[in-house]
Amino acid sequence: LQGELDSILTQFDQEIDKASVHQGKQIIDKLTGALYLGELVRRVLSQLVLDRVLFDGQPCEKLDEPDTFPTKYISEILAEEEGSYKCCRRICDELDVPMHGSGDYHIIRDVCYAVSNRSAAIVAAAISALLRHLDVSKVKIGVGGALIQFHPIYHKLLHDKLADLAPLSTEWELVPADEGSARGAALIAAVAEKMKL
Repeated sequence: LQGELDSILTQFDQEIDKASVHQGKQIIDKLTGALYLGELVRRVLSQLVLDRVLFDGQPCEKLDEPDTFPTKYISEILAEEEGSYKCCRRICDELDVPMHGSGDYHIIRDVCYAVSNRSAAIVAAAISALLRHLDVSKVKIGVGGALIQFHPIYHKLLHDKLADLAPLSTEWELVPADEGSARGAALIAAVAEKMKL
């Protein structure tokens, strides 16, 4: 399957892959996982500064450094009511952004939402493909991890995308899975269902 996702990779995805220990591997993790989403947002924001769309093009050294925009920032920003930008303001101050205002905060929020939404869509597409392959009438899908646990809207984004993509013949439910049981739980459940255990 290597190269199957190349058509959806952005320049930022390619940069993250090149900078990773496992280059060319675990691409879905790099597109969707909590470990990478903050870095993806950072790279997009850094490019928007270069394009003079963000911060009036004023350089921001910290934003140019890898791993200075943790995924928790995405959760904090999206947890705020739309139009309230206290977290964005604080984060810009932490990053030593020289000049920033409400227009910048709106852009940052939009980038955080877009990256989160794309992640949920890719996960939903993968789950939907598995559901089509398994061809089951009813299934519970265990979900867990930092995005499910801490991201304020990820569960809803995933649910909504899955509702659009899952086979109509399959009745499905997203259920919380703790970290210990999450590893391999979906695969085990799928195999057990297929074998009618």
